[in-house]
Amino acid sequence: MWRKRYQSFWVLGLGMLLGLLLTGCGSAKTQTPPGPAESTAAPKTGAGPVESSAIPAESTENSLAVALVPTATNGTAESTFQQVLVAFQEGRLEAVFDFLPPSHQAEVEQLLQTFADKMDPELWSELFQLLNKSANLLKSKKELILSLDGVKKLPQIDAIKPYWEGITNGLRDAATSDIADLKQLKRANTRQLLAAGSRLLAGMQLPSFADIEVTTVQATDEQATLSYRDAKNAAPKQVEFVRVEGKWLPQSIATGWPVAMADAKARLAELPSQLAILKPEALRQMSSIAGMLDQLQGAKTKDEFSAAAVPLVFTVAFGAQMAQQAMQDAATTPRQGNAVHLIINRELTDGELTRLKTAVFESLGDSAANTDYEFIPNDGKTRCRFVPITDLPSLLTVLKKHFEGTSVRLDAETKTIFVDGN
Repeated sequence: MWRKRYQSFWVLGLGMLLGLLLTGCGSAKTQTPPGPAESTAAPKTGAGPVESSAIPAESTENSLAVALVPTATNGTAESTFQQVLVAFQEGRLEAVFDFLPPSHQAEVEQLLQTFADKMDPELWSELFQLLNKSANLLKSKKELILSLDGVKKLPQIDAIKPYWEGITNGLRDAATSDIADLKQLKRANTRQLLAAGSRLLAGMQLPSFADIEVTTVQATDEQATLSYRDAKNAAPKQVEFVRVEGKWLPQSIATGWPVAMADAKARLAELPSQLAILKPEALRQMSSIAGMLDQLQGAKTKDEFSAAAVPLVFTVAFGAQMAQQAMQDAATTPRQGNAVHLIINRELTDGELTRLKTAVFESLGDSAANTDYEFIPNDGKTRCRFVPITDLPSLLTVLKKHFEGTSVRLDAETKTIFVDGN
């Protein structure tokens, strides 16, 4: 599913970057080891292959075992793609950030500063106090937590145990870092924040891309077509890359970046009004959760701890559900009446989805920043949704031009546009 984002490793990375930046990974006042030593092994640079516990030494020349270059401005599109995947699986977020063009880095910096300006200081402070309480609880009550029957039944608990100390230390570092203060966050250096975020990720089990093979189909100085596949998918997929300000980017990211940034800025502009709706209930819930965490901290036995944990689980789950619903209502309720659906009788590729989105959003002009979209290529069809659309005839004209030579018809009653897949 595409929902305000692109299906690619790069956007996964950007999401990780912004998510960590905006949820508490800052420059820690005290640094502690992030986890098992093998999780922090840094790849070597030079002429040889990457030496990393996550990447087999016997990997072929088309695998992820490639030499990292000192700067992200050099190398081919293929080596860039491989190096970014290596950085993802090793949790080196600052390295991923380095692969963005300078202007893109500046825009990410600006988004971070805007977030710090728009975020409610009281909510932010309370959130980090809860994070600190949670980190202290995870550290001091580890044995009691792991003794709970519900925790023992978690399928991922055995994978988490070796990283427990790293995770708790990372959370505590984040909770007590400068980023907990919005004034400090406004002046923060994004790359340093991401480096701190990398220390937090080092205490977690990250996805491995070691089985992905990348090859170059064709390349010039400014454009390249790459083919990649993993062991689970026999059919390779292709992705187009272009050079932007000396850096290699997927074509879909390069094309969609302006719209994505405009959308992010529009969302941040709405943040204060949305938080004003959520704040009273959010503060009440956080106060309740803080009290429950204190009860858990004071528990001496498994029975006491288990009894105190039950209401906390229900409160957190209910609060999260209510907050999510409130955000959805605030964001979508006024717009639902102007939703337009598009059904294409085949699955579009990433490149085709990018070109379709670009054509639609360029036609929307200034209203593009306030338009939501959703792309779902599945089961031989591509289902799309745009909201709000106030000029349906103009959109229909754009789509007929975009799918020239193909049947494009409108069901006015349901506001659904059908496109044959030939």
